[in-house]
Amino acid sequence: MIELRDLTKVFTVDGAPFTALDKVDLTIQDGDVFGVIGMSGAGKSTLVRCVNLLERPTSGQVLIDGQDLCAMSQKELIAQRRSIAMIFQQFNLLMQRTCLKNICFPMEIAGVPAAQAKKRALELLDIVGLPDKAAAYPAQLSGGQKQRIAIARALASDPKVLMCDEATSALDPKTTRDILRLIKEINRSTGITVIVITHEMSVIEEICSHVAILDHGKVAETGTVEEVFANPRTEAGRRLVYPDGVVIDQLPAVNVIRIAFNGGSSYEPLIASLAIDCGVKVNILGADTRNIDGKAFGTMLLGLPENPEEAAKAVQYIKGQPNVTMEEVRDYHV
Repeated sequence: MIELRDLTKVFTVDGAPFTALDKVDLTIQDGDVFGVIGMSGAGKSTLVRCVNLLERPTSGQVLIDGQDLCAMSQKELIAQRRSIAMIFQQFNLLMQRTCLKNICFPMEIAGVPAAQAKKRALELLDIVGLPDKAAAYPAQLSGGQKQRIAIARALASDPKVLMCDEATSALDPKTTRDILRLIKEINRSTGITVIVITHEMSVIEEICSHVAILDHGKVAETGTVEEVFANPRTEAGRRLVYPDGVVIDQLPAVNVIRIAFNGGSSYEPLIASLAIDCGVKVNILGADTRNIDGKAFGTMLLGLPENPEEAAKAVQYIKGQPNVTMEEVRDYHV
């Protein structure tokens, strides 16, 4: 288990203090896929560097299985870091080494015999789906292949924790999905804890079970992905979850309602069912919805019929649906 307690990091910028992390408290359970998301400058990269003490916190604690990294000697810290691996946006492969030798590199540093390291590296190439790239150099690979080699190298030391710092930001959407599925499968098959640092909600949706939203160095909110997506409690959360969505306080309207999908089946078409079951048609004025593991989350803005009886029938039907909440939007305008 990873625990961050009162974690604070202050830098000096142009002679003045700048607080990058402000009393951050987080708990990440073993085997979890935990996402940390926020806008640019929220403190995400500083956070991930503090977890393995590449950046030493100004104050607070970083505990892994109850041991405080901040209190360790340099020798103890070096040993502990072997259990924490990282992959990065730019891959950070050694260009003069083959893929096989890139994967062997951390094992060489750890003193693993060459034959044993080679055997393990070949196993890892198979795990990441590139068994034929042992003799290839990074310059001969696509971006997705480079990231697969970086993942294999990260796994070479048999870490307990894999940290992904914007690991898919340089990749196209299809390759991103492939890499995220690979990471998720590695998590499922090995039980390794994964920390995903990203600014993309789609990455959180694809892979994470829990998420923390950082805002100006503070934890704005945290919980399961379903909890946060169903009901973001803070302005920072709403900006990330519904970047193009509706904020009720700003769009209060006649014959307009906002419905929120809170984790029901995404395979049940509410609007079509309303038309079939009640004979009532509504206008979709705006929507920001997403499918997470077959469950529907997000919001939809609906224009009701002008006929009061039909409008009332639609409202009654929607109120009777499970995992859907509804509220009126007053004084709506576009």
